[in-house]
Amino acid sequence: MPNAPEQLECSRCSAPVPHEDWNREHAFCLVCRAPLEALIFPAFFSQREAASSGTAVMEAGEASCFYHPQKRAVVPCDQCGRFLCGLCQVEFLGQNWCPQCIQANSQKGKLAHLDSNRSLYDNMALILAIAPLPLFALTIFTAPVALYVTIRYWSAPGSILPRTKIRFVIAAALATIQIAAWIWLVLYLIYRR
Repeated sequence: MPNAPEQLECSRCSAPVPHEDWNREHAFCLVCRAPLEALIFPAFFSQREAASSGTAVMEAGEASCFYHPQKRAVVPCDQCGRFLCGLCQVEFLGQNWCPQCIQANSQKGKLAHLDSNRSLYDNMALILAIAPLPLFALTIFTAPVALYVTIRYWSAPGSILPRTKIRFVIAAALATIQIAAWIWLVLYLIYRR
């Protein structure tokens, strides 16, 4: 990546924006008087390092990567001891692992910290509460199950992406209303005389 430019330009007239107008509210271009907002972060001035693809082996006595014999080894795998280049090195749980050790331990079920998928129990509870509404008779079975799923999996890990508990709340509210409606219906049929 090339170095950061020494100056910024106005988007309207391309005049240079002085350094004192960077990160300042209510700045105006000195030439065209257009309002400016130049928010500059420290990363703007730093040079980005290129992704490491491994360094070629320079001398005959140097260790090479187990997976890429033409690349120089930088670390050994903390699990199997194979030498790894910068491309194969994976920092995992505070150690250096090779991709094959991660895959093998994942398949054996030894990696409790590696989530490849998660069940979305909040979606399940919401579907159980909403889907049978057109056929109200089914809610006698699905409402208690939706309430159970909501209570049972409230604290379970949710999506890998951050989500709120709103689906659980809606599912619990709908299931409670459905159960209350069934109780009212049964009591109405019993005591309607």
